Amino acid sequence: MATKKIAKKATTKKAPAKKTAKKAVSKKAAPSTGNTLLSGKIKKNKHFTMAQLRDLMNRLLILRERISGEILSISRDSLSPTERDPSLSDQGTDTFDREFALNQLSSEQDVLFEIDEALRRLENGTYGICEITEKPINIERLQALPYVRYSIEAQAELEKSQNSFRPFGPTIRGR
Repeated sequence: MATKKIAKKATTKKAPAKKTAKKAVSKKAAPSTGNTLLSGKIKKNKHFTMAQLRDLMNRLLILRERISGEILSISRDSLSPTERDPSLSDQGTDTFDREFALNQLSSEQDVLFEIDEALRRLENGTYGICEITEKPINIERLQALPYVRYSIEAQAELEKSQNSFRPFGPTIRGR
């Protein structure tokens, strides 16, 4: 009889908890405009308004959904096993197409990673702040590429410091 009383108490406690959980979820989903938020939290940022941050989060979520669809499409269409043609020229074309699809898939996954990191920065309150100069990134840049980490000036410095060509070593020239 004591176990029945405990079971009744447990069920009465669980029912109100579920109702409050549903209310909390609906409050979190309210700020978004049709998109489901990952955690529902956007930490305030002193450089941007909440409306700007919500708009940028919606852009990130839409872009994330589109990139995820492209990844699925590439992997389904290009990387699935197909019937092989016995001619060598067709095998070479198939190999080239497969390598091209793998490179494209890799860069799409890199973009998806950057989008996820931007969403984490939104939740932490560091979104839109250059990781090098710690100055705010221009809002127009964020609207064009909502997942960027660096301001235009910092990105230019990064690109200057990287060699865009492969320098020839002393063994090529015979020295």
